[in-house]
Amino acid sequence: MVDSSGKKENRLCIVSLIGKSTLFEQQCNKSWKLNQLIQMPSFKEHSIIDNEDDFEYYYDHLNNTIYVHLRSFHDTYQLLHLIDNINDDTSIKNFAQLWENKQANFIKKSLICFLLSHIIIISHSSHTFDLNYLRFFRIIELLRHKTKPAILETIRSLNLFKETDIYMNDGRLCVPRALFIFENHHHKGTDIPGGGDRDDDQKLINMAHNLEDIIFNALRCSYIISNQINSALFTIAHKQPFVFIHRCYKESSSLGQTQKLLGILQGFVKQTKDSSSNSNLFNRSNTHQQDDAYAFKRFLFRHIEEALTDGWSNDGISGGARSESSSFELCIYPIWINLFNSIRELFETIPATNKIMRQAFGMLRANIDPDGKLNETRCKKYLPMAIKYYEDGLPSRYTRLFHEQRLQATIEFFATYARGSSYKRYVQQLIEQCTRLWHDGRQLCEAISLTGNPCKNELHRVLGEEDSSDSINLAHLPVRAHNSKIQLMAASNCGQILQEREDPFDLKEANYDFYQDVNKMLSVKPIYFEFPIFRGTITSTEIRAFNNNPKNELKLSKPSEDLSGASELSQSKSIALYSPVPDDEQQALDNITGDKLDRHNSVTCANDEQPIPSTTEYLDGMTHSDSPPGLLPRYSSWSLCCIGRASDYIPAKGLQQPGFLTNLNHLIPWDINPHNNQTSTTNAAGGGAAQYHQQRTTATRSYKNNRRGAASSSIWDVTIRVYIGCEYECPRGHRFMCSSPNHVIRVGPNGIVKDDGAKLVRSDMPLYTPCSCRILSTGARVWAQLMRAFVVTPSSSTPIQCVLHPQVVPAGPNSPTFFPSYTQPIHLTEDSIWVLRFPFIYHDGEKPLYRPQNEDDLAQCLVLRDLFSWTNKS
Repeated sequence: MVDSSGKKENRLCIVSLIGKSTLFEQQCNKSWKLNQLIQMPSFKEHSIIDNEDDFEYYYDHLNNTIYVHLRSFHDTYQLLHLIDNINDDTSIKNFAQLWENKQANFIKKSLICFLLSHIIIISHSSHTFDLNYLRFFRIIELLRHKTKPAILETIRSLNLFKETDIYMNDGRLCVPRALFIFENHHHKGTDIPGGGDRDDDQKLINMAHNLEDIIFNALRCSYIISNQINSALFTIAHKQPFVFIHRCYKESSSLGQTQKLLGILQGFVKQTKDSSSNSNLFNRSNTHQQDDAYAFKRFLFRHIEEALTDGWSNDGISGGARSESSSFELCIYPIWINLFNSIRELFETIPATNKIMRQAFGMLRANIDPDGKLNETRCKKYLPMAIKYYEDGLPSRYTRLFHEQRLQATIEFFATYARGSSYKRYVQQLIEQCTRLWHDGRQLCEAISLTGNPCKNELHRVLGEEDSSDSINLAHLPVRAHNSKIQLMAASNCGQILQEREDPFDLKEANYDFYQDVNKMLSVKPIYFEFPIFRGTITSTEIRAFNNNPKNELKLSKPSEDLSGASELSQSKSIALYSPVPDDEQQALDNITGDKLDRHNSVTCANDEQPIPSTTEYLDGMTHSDSPPGLLPRYSSWSLCCIGRASDYIPAKGLQQPGFLTNLNHLIPWDINPHNNQTSTTNAAGGGAAQYHQQRTTATRSYKNNRRGAASSSIWDVTIRVYIGCEYECPRGHRFMCSSPNHVIRVGPNGIVKDDGAKLVRSDMPLYTPCSCRILSTGARVWAQLMRAFVVTPSSSTPIQCVLHPQVVPAGPNSPTFFPSYTQPIHLTEDSIWVLRFPFIYHDGEKPLYRPQNEDDLAQCLVLRDLFSWTNKS
């Protein structure tokens, strides 16, 4: 508020009011002191213009004085308004940052008052001197020296003193004089009964003298005032009082602001109110307030009058004369307004090119909060140590999980030393630098193999995946295949070659490509049963024709891409594996499913009972119970091949293939009585294997000769011997046969197997069983997986035909049941050795089904008992 009446060319004295106000309703804004002095409400005591600290001033033309009031967060109303709106300021990250910004703003604007004022009134909210002001004065003095060049340059740029005799060589009007005003608050009942006003006045005088001594000694010991008046931030009167004490009385309702503030900040502070008041106390308070108003006016006007006449001629410690180089300028109103606006703009808006102001304000923030400065120093000191802690013992490449675990340990190490509000900012820097270190050539590929092992190569692209959504971000990476650096040993489809293989990352490579490549190494190749696969060459017209005639066989001709491999792997010369086959015995090999075998092609299957395959869609994974019907895979994960004549198998020697553990390479004899009505089945259509199991015999007899050598058995006691076996293979290439769940076969010294195949037939075999080998580093056992089923079928003269119907539950009771794309039981040819190779990896189209870690779930991973069965020839 500015009173514009009167002349404004008179030389003026500038009086500034800074400091703190109380928490009480009547004195919640310190400007009430100036309003009592001017005897009119010139300054707003209860209104909030905005949330920022600001100036308000009043021009008293009668006394040639300008009163300046600095409103700040030290005023109760400003503080309450700040707290009410603190959540609306999205730029503030935490309370420490908010408090630092408010303190920096208050110090900058207080410096403006020290530069452009003659008298500084420092208001205290109590009757004790706050020693925090000593640090406050030192920061302002340091900021004044840092900003002095920029202030002088701003003053010279105004060209205000060409026609006047005013000079501001020090960047300020004068060395201001500081006055200290305290408030002595009285509560109800604190006055001594019968005590007179004269006694109270004398007590205040004595208190003021004591405070003057305390303030003088504190300022002197801290070197804020000295004999060098020109370099001091301010001075104090040598022979005049510079301390005044106001008497304030708190009414019963004056605790409202205290309760509101403490309720916001603490929430648990108990609210106390006085229920009654003393009218005599109020009468006395009104009388004392009037007396104090006149006394404060006399107290202040002495200093104003001295400033308008001689200036500060005898200030300082010893009251010596002012130096000749010191200046004391009284300016007119227009000049002061221009100075005030220019310097205020300089402090509020820092030009990008003003290096002096940027450095000065950087120093200011470093000195506002000494605890914060100490904490930031600690954070700076231990940040390199934390980064070194992260780097210590790092492998050349590592995964994201390893990075996050190491980073968490590094943050915990940093937290044991770092403190304060800067902690979060430096933790963010620590995270960024450690992550940058990980990305700088140490980032390991995050791909997981189908066996659960991570790729050990650096981050890279895979050939064929360049068109993915991340191809732009990964364009700088090298192209290479995944590799977990783990080598596995595995046998071929037929089991005749044991070959080292890479840990697979692709289902086709795991269940198809590896076995195709190994099969090419065979000099004489087996005859393969061709499982149906997706070929996509059938038109809609052919499908309708097939539906109209269900007896027709579905012929898959001219495939666009043959991924079965059967045509390549099966050759006409492969029949020589057993020895030349006569024409009359060729029918036996052709009788797998009723289709005649072409010597120049693989064994195919009749599709009378298969669903019509789709020509436009195919399965991404494998065939299982939850896959859509009618969809076929693009390649077969299963393999069924014939590796020789039944006579090529010698029971006393077992299978002559590599990788088998000692005496664990023998097949188990299974004796079948085809004439027992309880054990035989007739299923011309190739019925379900479950029916075979229900009617399977549990006790059979073989041919026997009596002691005289004569045959004593009738035709109803004749048994047919079939050799079967379930082979398990561990990742190290160890192979062995099991006769029942988790039991290896028992073989006598003469090579005779002591187990009966009937137990194997009627048992659900576990998909995983422990191998005899163990991991040296941990002692953990190695798990072997059921990979092959062997069947040595009887001669064509027998009335039975062996049947295979594989069904696998690879991941416990909740997983689907997997089976080959040919869903019906497979009828095997007579007098042959057949090998069914199971998938190495089971995949449901979305994810691979890993071996469970819990042994209870592991026991429920099964190959169902319908695997081996037989049927009478139709």
